[in-house]
Amino acid sequence: MASDPRTPDNVPAREESGHEEPTKPGASGTSSRGTVPGASGGAVVPKGKAGKEKGRAGKEEPKRPEPADRDVEEKPRITRAGMIWTATVAGLILLVLLIIFIAQNQDQVTLRYFALEGRVNLGLALFIAAVGGGLLTAIAGAARIIQLRAVAHKDRKRKRNQTR
Repeated sequence: MASDPRTPDNVPAREESGHEEPTKPGASGTSSRGTVPGASGGAVVPKGKAGKEKGRAGKEEPKRPEPADRDVEEKPRITRAGMIWTATVAGLILLVLLIIFIAQNQDQVTLRYFALEGRVNLGLALFIAAVGGGLLTAIAGAARIIQLRAVAHKDRKRKRNQTR
């Protein structure tokens, strides 16, 4: 009896999307499964189901864990109230550090600005400079946000007019 060249032993293994072919035939050289004639790569399916279940022979779907089976704790949700609370705590810590900075820098310095001249504590002068820089940055950022919103508003208006 001549050996069929398309038996699972002689067919080169091909990787198909998520499909593994069995490589062991039965004891007599034939298994309880047959090959589907004309199927690419000799796809193995159970006898009697040729063409009905392509590539799903002998596969079980993995079980999904039930909610009660989960041992992993879920992360707590991040909420706006939590973010506000965190920002408040960070702000208070920064304020305490700033008060310590001003208290340690009590040396008097002379500040000159054009024709104005005055004596101020060093810590207070640096604090005023930092607040002034922050205000300038905030003004520049607000101007850019207003500009971007105006462009977005014009785009929405133009798209509405085009769809009519």
